[in-house]
Amino acid sequence: MRRLAVVAILLVLAALFCQKEKVVLSGERGGTLVIGTFLEPSNLSPLYPSVAGLNEVVDLLFLHLHRTDPRTGKMRPELAESWEFSEDLKAITYYLRKDVKWWDGKPVTAEDIVFTFNLMKDPKTGYPNLAKLRFIDRVEKLGDYRVRFYFKKVYADELTDSDLQPLPRHLLAKEKDLRNSPFNLKPVGNGPFKFKHWAVGNYLELVANEDFYLGRPPLDRIVFRFYRNPDTLLADLKQGIIDFATGLDPGMAKALKGTKGIKVSSRPGRSYLYIGWNLQNELLKSPEIRKALTMAIDRSSILNQIYLKEGEISTGPIPPSSWGFNKEIKPIPYDPEKAKEILAEAGWKDLDYDRILEKGSIRNEFRLTIIANRENPDRVRILNQIADDLKAVGIRVEKEIVDIGTFIRRIIARDFDGMIMGWTVGDKIDPTIYWHSDPKKGRYNFVGYKNRMVDSLIEAGLLSIDINDAIRIWNEFQKIVYEDQPYTFLVVPNEISAYQERIQGLDPEVGPDVPISYTYWLKKKDQRIVKLEEEAKPPEEVKPPPTKPAEKPKKREERPKPEEAPKPPETVTPEKLLEEAAKRETTATAAKPAPVETVVTKPFKPAVIIRPKIIKFVPAKYPPSLIDLGVEGTVVVKVLVGTDGRVKDTKIVQSFGNVLCEKEAVAAARKAVFKPATKDGVPYEVWMSIPYKFRPPE
Repeated sequence: MRRLAVVAILLVLAALFCQKEKVVLSGERGGTLVIGTFLEPSNLSPLYPSVAGLNEVVDLLFLHLHRTDPRTGKMRPELAESWEFSEDLKAITYYLRKDVKWWDGKPVTAEDIVFTFNLMKDPKTGYPNLAKLRFIDRVEKLGDYRVRFYFKKVYADELTDSDLQPLPRHLLAKEKDLRNSPFNLKPVGNGPFKFKHWAVGNYLELVANEDFYLGRPPLDRIVFRFYRNPDTLLADLKQGIIDFATGLDPGMAKALKGTKGIKVSSRPGRSYLYIGWNLQNELLKSPEIRKALTMAIDRSSILNQIYLKEGEISTGPIPPSSWGFNKEIKPIPYDPEKAKEILAEAGWKDLDYDRILEKGSIRNEFRLTIIANRENPDRVRILNQIADDLKAVGIRVEKEIVDIGTFIRRIIARDFDGMIMGWTVGDKIDPTIYWHSDPKKGRYNFVGYKNRMVDSLIEAGLLSIDINDAIRIWNEFQKIVYEDQPYTFLVVPNEISAYQERIQGLDPEVGPDVPISYTYWLKKKDQRIVKLEEEAKPPEEVKPPPTKPAEKPKKREERPKPEEAPKPPETVTPEKLLEEAAKRETTATAAKPAPVETVVTKPFKPAVIIRPKIIKFVPAKYPPSLIDLGVEGTVVVKVLVGTDGRVKDTKIVQSFGNVLCEKEAVAAARKAVFKPATKDGVPYEVWMSIPYKFRPPE
């Protein structure tokens, strides 16, 4: 019976996952697709994905073994032509394509797969998604184009976890410091588009790979423009300067609706927003009290007023966009009168007629401290509404709006009654770290939720190999958590983008999608000459500023001072920083501090240039809120050294994506003092780079 069951499962797996559908690249050749975004990546290597950057750029440069097609939802072969499971389901053999090459002409082989896996597993590498590989025992080369993954146990996500984006072994095998490798900023990949130029803070240019295994993509170029000002992005989209934009907020979507030639795409989101209640607080230990709190909060108003109806009311820790979502759960209704009844039954009454509830004594008020991070104005607005809603039923709320570092430190220390945050659920459902009762497993179970049945369901769901069983398990998990209300689940915001109707090959049901943008094309009449601001400059990385300000192109984005510019949607949230840290299961060995790098322009032959020398170096402080997370990495800050030796301007040119470390690096760089550079004995301004290493204090 066991053998028959295994054979049956294999047949199902073969039918579900080994789809031999081939993407067809068609359409008129030529033209440039311009994508506008607030999310500039920190690097372009699959080995070090950005915390808040646009990681999808990497999908145009490096192939996956396979990936889920957003149009069909099916697993589509990419670098792997096909694959098969072993009879005991504890191994997958991948058969690689033989016609895929790195951009330098070398073939992509099984050696690259094995090399990349071993690199990711090596603690010295500091691969941030190491947790994804915890159930993979080893990877073996069976031939030049055949490789096998061995698993420690049978579970549902073997295919998902083994989906690597390989790196070129012949280029990286001798690298000693992969974190700071030039490869991260100027990679050699195997994808449909090749890296050409990155003007940090401005744009990133990719060009079509003439030797791509599916044939040359229709587009000549894809350019990513990076914006800091939402108004500028909207203006450029309306004027046709950019073809599509991602990461829009509801207000931006509203401003675009009805604009001729532009479509707004609003898809169900993958993140749920919530108020987490500290269950160590005696006031919050009863599920009935927590249910009353949820009844007292008008979640429909939050959805309608703050998110402009772009989303849904949340019904638990799995969003509607997930395959494991329980459709049968209905939101707890907004019913402040019922909430008052529940509170009264629990002994809470207004004893001194001040409209605030007390229990036993007028000194024993129902008082809660709720925190939110100030970098997110929407969450501040939500906190204000929650305070008003709870006050209406007799609960006094102390609102505390803190910076992102303080917020993280306080939730780790459990120094809150309620906190406003959100979590994201990917294609793979694994709520262990947020919901498991075991502190070693549920490291981010900050509210202290404990439910043995939930623990069992999580472990059963992760190991299920039958999709129907898995759906039933996750449905039950969601139901129990929602009934217990350790969180007040608020809303699931939509993911919003907008695009020009002139783009061909874009599926309106899916909306614009960066990883498959290489299949898009433009009609000849819509193909434009896109002039990039730095194209006419010589190849030197840095030039001294001109004596007279150059006239800016008419359509170039104005860069107002940060304090004058409207803020873009928040790109780094507390949960992004926490989720990034959660992916690490080991602390990488820190490399020796690199010497300060100086960058100057190439002098004219008659000129004598003396480079600036640092005479006062201020080290960057390690953010205290990150100590428990063990975050480490390097931030490179480029500084403009003035003729007086003082720093006049700064910009980050390389980062590992942690916004707190970036702020500390910039703050330290601004305090540096130099002996200024001279040209023929005359001081002049010049840019130079300073690397700052961050590692937790011992």
